[in-house]
Amino acid sequence: MVRGVKPMINGLFQVLAGFLGTISFAILFEVPRRYYVHCGVIGACGWFIYLLIMHFWIAPIAATFIASLALIYLSREASFALKAPVTIFLICGIFCLVPGMGIYNFTYNFFIGDSIKAAQIGVQVLKIAIAIAVGITVGYELSPKFFYSYHKMQKNKNSFS
Repeated sequence: MVRGVKPMINGLFQVLAGFLGTISFAILFEVPRRYYVHCGVIGACGWFIYLLIMHFWIAPIAATFIASLALIYLSREASFALKAPVTIFLICGIFCLVPGMGIYNFTYNFFIGDSIKAAQIGVQVLKIAIAIAVGITVGYELSPKFFYSYHKMQKNKNSFS
């Protein structure tokens, strides 16, 4: 294979897995069927942004924060466009960023008695969880005018026709 193609294919598979995983979570969360694809796209976009940042700048906390900002933006846009609650898209979309493997490793090391490794992993998981929370909080605190300007421009454009 050409150098660089293998990581790109791996990334595409990860984004596809993020799409399908988010849809699966939407099904478990009992989201109405008409929103499945939207939830999947939002989750896949969040994971893609995370992977992109991690590819160029290996900083999982910053990547998680920026991906969380992107997710809240996309969730708010989708909620406005589809006239649905933001939480439908946000909770399903954030699923890909939750550090499940880190939580598992923390718990495993804690119970086998490796306290030092458990503490290191626990701190990292806590930082990622805080990055998700701060990203969502910052996104919620931004004015709705910031998010819905595109839709307003389209509405005004159609009214002049």
